Amino acid sequence: MRIIPTGPHFRRPSKRVETLRLRWVAALLVGLLMAVSQPPLTLWWLLPVGIAALYVLWRKAETGRRAFWTGWIAGTAYFAGTLFWIVEPFLVEPEKFAWMIPVALPAMAGGLALFWGLAFVLAWRIARNAWSQPLAFAACWMLAEALRGVVLTGFPWAQPGYSLVNIPPIQVAAFVGINGVTFLVLLCGACIGAVLTQGSKGGRAVYAAIALGIGVGSWGLGAARLAQPIPPRAQPLMVGLVQPNVPQAEKWHPDLRDAQLADLLEKTRELTEKGADVIIWPEAATPFPIAEMPDLRAAIAQRLSPNGVLLAGGLRVAGRGTDAQRFHNSLLAVGGDGTLLKSYDKQHLVPFGEYLPFDDILTGMGLRAVISLPGGFSAGADQDRVLKIAGLPPFGVMICYEAIFPHEVIDRNAGIDWLVHVTNDAWFGKVAGPQQHLAQTRVRAIERGVPVARAANTGISAMIDARGRILRALPLNAPGTLLEPLPSQAGKTMYGKHEEAGLVLMFMIVSAFFTIINRHSFCFFYYFK
Repeated sequence: MRIIPTGPHFRRPSKRVETLRLRWVAALLVGLLMAVSQPPLTLWWLLPVGIAALYVLWRKAETGRRAFWTGWIAGTAYFAGTLFWIVEPFLVEPEKFAWMIPVALPAMAGGLALFWGLAFVLAWRIARNAWSQPLAFAACWMLAEALRGVVLTGFPWAQPGYSLVNIPPIQVAAFVGINGVTFLVLLCGACIGAVLTQGSKGGRAVYAAIALGIGVGSWGLGAARLAQPIPPRAQPLMVGLVQPNVPQAEKWHPDLRDAQLADLLEKTRELTEKGADVIIWPEAATPFPIAEMPDLRAAIAQRLSPNGVLLAGGLRVAGRGTDAQRFHNSLLAVGGDGTLLKSYDKQHLVPFGEYLPFDDILTGMGLRAVISLPGGFSAGADQDRVLKIAGLPPFGVMICYEAIFPHEVIDRNAGIDWLVHVTNDAWFGKVAGPQQHLAQTRVRAIERGVPVARAANTGISAMIDARGRILRALPLNAPGTLLEPLPSQAGKTMYGKHEEAGLVLMFMIVSAFFTIINRHSFCFFYYFK
């Protein structure tokens, strides 16, 4: 039998409290819905639907505080749904790190959601009338997403625009970058929400036209760009990709590393025999310091053609045996004669993964970096990200995490022909993490108009063309090799030349358009009564 509390001390929740609770639940569900729009499911159409729903909830917020909580709750659900894979690194050595799992995901999701909450309250305060609200909502949210990519070293993972990676509008990134794509989809969703909240027929018609214009215009522009042929490379270059598929728990195990190296060498020999000009091993493919081991380089050279090149992810030790000794996560180029041609040291390291911020304080609290090295990895010096090696077109290097930062991929004036991305996505689990990482790498190709050769330890290794399309790929969690001709570049893009300047220009044009609408709103009301 159900007992209903009664008495002078019992109070039923007021209708206002019940309404707020329903709003919070709705914000939570919408955040989870938007998470499904990201890879691996990539149900992209849920993104504008979710944005429109959040716009409606934001419009109903009576105070800035409630606007903040709307954004924060939705953001927490969204980031929990997209970043659940971050618990995987703690399970590699569960006896050391499993205790952090109940803290890591909620802290990460809630921390990133602060950007959404602050964007919602800022938009609530600056939007002075109904006509300016969709623009304020989208602009503040886009600004928050851009800041998320730089504040505290940045973490722009799962930016909303990546949901469009499989459809033509993602090609807009060639002009305004991923931040611009995100702004357009946010504005489109906000205008759809405005259609649902605008009181007049005229207002609803105008916002529907804007949303339709953004959708059709970006789709048409993207489709046109995809339809433009890219001529084949004048001098063919065959690229071999190696995917060893070593589980993270077994990687660099003292009893297994010799067998793992033997497998890498054998796959290299097979690719050379098939005609590979350059072969790429994934990030941290071997624990053996290639730069310090001439015998290993000689063994590599035996598996390469005389003019062949191996690009190997590996460990590089600087100042060995001195007080200044440092470990670097590097890409090393080895020639067909065993010579170490070039090296690049990863510059943007993973906080708490490759190094521990505020080491002295956090170590005292019992925290440590997931990768166990004395002092952790050291970031590479401010070196040129372009490697120029005889016989190869100049290329830019991205090591794992670096591929998620569009403004760091390459200097805008650098003359690169292609990008090389080496990564060890075994850290990211077997479901969402590797798929999301691949999507971001594809957008780097679109932004710069150059192909990407991607070698991943457990996958997904792929050859990606200058439009961000996957030409061939190896399946996730399967060993193998891939031999593909390097596609041509598509010509330098607007984003490649000017980076965020295109986004600023687009925002100025959109702002001017909304200003005109605001000043002449009486005309729209009159004609669409």
